[in-house]
Amino acid sequence: MKVEGEIFTIGLPRPFRIAHGVSRTRETVLVRVSDDGFTGWGEGALPPYYPSRADACLDWLRGLEAGSDPFAALPPAPEEAAAARVAVEMARFDLAAGRAGLPLGKFLGMEGRESVAVARTLSIPENIAELGEMMAEGRARGSRLFKLKMGGDVGWDLDCARQAVRLAPDCRFMADVNAGWRIGEAVVALPMLANLGFVLVEQPVGADWEYWRELREYTRSSPPLIADESFQTAGDIKDACALADGVNVKILKAGGISAAKELLVEARESGLQTMIGVMVETGIARSAAAQLSSLADWVDIDPPDAIPTDPLCGFTIEGEHLHLHEGAGLALSAVTAGGRAG
Repeated sequence: MKVEGEIFTIGLPRPFRIAHGVSRTRETVLVRVSDDGFTGWGEGALPPYYPSRADACLDWLRGLEAGSDPFAALPPAPEEAAAARVAVEMARFDLAAGRAGLPLGKFLGMEGRESVAVARTLSIPENIAELGEMMAEGRARGSRLFKLKMGGDVGWDLDCARQAVRLAPDCRFMADVNAGWRIGEAVVALPMLANLGFVLVEQPVGADWEYWRELREYTRSSPPLIADESFQTAGDIKDACALADGVNVKILKAGGISAAKELLVEARESGLQTMIGVMVETGIARSAAAQLSSLADWVDIDPPDAIPTDPLCGFTIEGEHLHLHEGAGLALSAVTAGGRAG
C-alpha cells in the first residue's frame, strides 16, 4: 500500500473570526493511499489552536510503514503529528469501503439518510453590516439554520443575536461561544438567548468541566447546552451527562473515524443530544463527517460556498439540505471551478 501526503492551504472567502482568533487561510494534511488499483483519501486539519504541525505530520508520514492491510493497527503518533494519523485512518477506510463497493457509512454499519438539514456557520462580524451581508448570502442559498460564532465581547454577541433574529424571523439559530465567556457573562447571556428562541448554545464557558459545574449553579434558563472543547474522549461522557445536554463530536478531535463513531453511539445511548461537527477542512474530511450524520441530531458541516471544498468532495448542499454522493467509500469527485463536485 502506497501512502502519499501533502499540506494543502484552504483560502477562505472572508476572514473567519472565532473566540480563538482570526484566520484568512487554514492548512490541512491530505493523504492518499493506493493499493491494487484502489485509492482512498483522508484529511487531518491543522487548526492553529491544536498541537499538530505541518512539518511533524509530513515527517510522521515519511516514516510510516504502510503495509498491505488497510485494517492493520496504525502506530501511535506524537501530538504534533496526530492530524496525519487521522488522515491515514480516514484514507484507509475510504479505500476499504471502495474495495467493498459500499458507501463508508454503510461499510461502518450505519443506515444512511436521503438528506439532512445542516447549519451554516457565521463568523463573528466586525459590524452589523457584515452580519447582514452574511445572513443575506446564506438565505439566498436556502439556509434556514444558522450558527453564530460568539465569544468576544458578550454585549456585542447579544447585539448580533438580536439583529440576526430581527433580520430572519423565519430562521433558527444556534450560538457557538468556543469557550469564550466567563461564568458571569454566560449567566446573563444564556437566558437572553433562550428568550430569542435559540435552539442551542455550544460551549458557553471554558473547557474544564469545573466551569460547567459553576455555570449550572447559577443558570436557570438557557437553550440546550452542547459541549465541544470540553468533550474530547469517552472519559467525558459522565460529566457531559451530568452537566451538558449534548456533545459535539469531530473526527479530528476524536482521533479518527472509528473513535468518532464510537463517541456518537455512546453519547446517544447515554441520552445526550449529538452533533457531528467539522473543522475548517476540505470536502474530504467534511464528506467523512457527512457519512456519520445518521448518528447525529444536529449536523454542522459548512456548505461549499462558505468554506471551499477543493480539491475533492462527496456531498452537495441544496438549500439547507445535505445530500451524499452515490458511490463507494467517500464517493469523492473533483471540485469544479464553480465550487461544485462534478
